[in-house]
Amino acid sequence: MDSSKTTQPQKVWDPKELAKAQEKLMQHSLDNERAKAVAQAHSANPGPAIPKEFNIKEEGTKEERRAKKEELNK
Repeated sequence: MDSSKTTQPQKVWDPKELAKAQEKLMQHSLDNERAKAVAQAHSANPGPAIPKEFNIKEEGTKEERRAKKEELNK
């Protein structure tokens, strides 16, 4: 028996089955999109943005800052 000559009958899709299959495929696609959105939130860069040049001048002299610190820590 030569298998190349035999053909299998083609399946005729019932419209209800086709609609169910399409709905299942769409639900799977939506689930994938939701999972990607959740994963993106966790892959963000953590922490505050700090500029490369963070030059802040201190107020007053070292003695003034020490006196202010001791006053606040009483």
